[in-house]
Amino acid sequence: MRLTRTLLILTVATVALSGMAWAADSEIRIGIGISTTGTFSAEAPYYQNEARLFEKQINQAGGINGKQVRVIITDNQSTNPGALNALNRSVEYEKVLAFIGPVKSTQILAMSDAVKNFGIPMMVGGTNVTITKHGNPWLFRCRVNDGIVAAILVRYIKDELKVSKIGVIYSNEAFGAGAADAVDQYAKQFGLTLVARERFNLGDRDFTAQLLALKKAGAEVIIPYSAGTDEFARIIVQYRQLGSPYKYVAPPAIAQKPVLDLAREAAEGLVGFVDSVPGMNETNRKFVEAYQKEFNAEPDTQAPWTVDALNLLANAIRKGGEDRAKIREALLATKGYEGVLGVYNFTPDGEGLYGGPIAVIKGGKPQLVKMVSVKD
Repeated sequence: MRLTRTLLILTVATVALSGMAWAADSEIRIGIGISTTGTFSAEAPYYQNEARLFEKQINQAGGINGKQVRVIITDNQSTNPGALNALNRSVEYEKVLAFIGPVKSTQILAMSDAVKNFGIPMMVGGTNVTITKHGNPWLFRCRVNDGIVAAILVRYIKDELKVSKIGVIYSNEAFGAGAADAVDQYAKQFGLTLVARERFNLGDRDFTAQLLALKKAGAEVIIPYSAGTDEFARIIVQYRQLGSPYKYVAPPAIAQKPVLDLAREAAEGLVGFVDSVPGMNETNRKFVEAYQKEFNAEPDTQAPWTVDALNLLANAIRKGGEDRAKIREALLATKGYEGVLGVYNFTPDGEGLYGGPIAVIKGGKPQLVKMVSVKD
């Protein structure tokens, strides 16, 4: 038992220390963990399509530093152990140079120590504030974190809706709990009150009790948070079935295709901060056009963080070569890069974005209201 553990430690240490030549001789390999099975599998097609579109575009343009790029997709099974296994397989068996991690915060937190031990750049889409606060220098976030989203939503509630009593309904895991904490923090900062927090478990289907409890507590507006798209959509439908008893302001999940496909007309007129609105900048416009041409369908509004992550990595590999430490340095030096989701300026702790669009759902799609930033 002790010998096996020693060999495992030596293997991980060897991977972490060499830092060089992680691509195959004839190609550069980038890994990506996607929930192709399990609870979150409804989101998978968008991520798979965008990975393949990036691979096609970059190789048609000559690859990176004269080498073709291969994006290796591994199923993370929608679980924390599955996410960790996807990383381990990608690094140890597929020999990837860098990795595109999950969009689920709990999975990222479960992978963080392994990422640090491997010494591999991992781009992530999870938004729990603490992800970049644990001293892991290899994590780079390509979405707006929950603290920034909470600040934007609370400020919108104060300035635009002009109400002061907020309720939160959230999934009982790292993403939901962290987001609820952030709303509480910024409500106090802006002079508003979080009157109630109602939680639920992923897999629940009836949220009537929580929604009525928020009404009883005196909430004038609610903010919903859920790591699952099915639960998020059901909350919208049941909120409407109760007669919309208070105002509703949403985080980015409101504009996800799986949510809108399930919620349908119940989502009409709802407002929120979203990851992207089609055509909101030139990079976004070109991406949407390319996606529609390639797949004869519209892309999701959240999943394109993966496209940004892959392009940011490609730029860093062009500058740093096939040395993970130099790729990391190049990512940290990224300033003013316009991606599909906005302009990236990475900080030393790996945060990339600080604002984005407020949108209203009309005709089953997000429409831009205005661009906002915590730096405004």
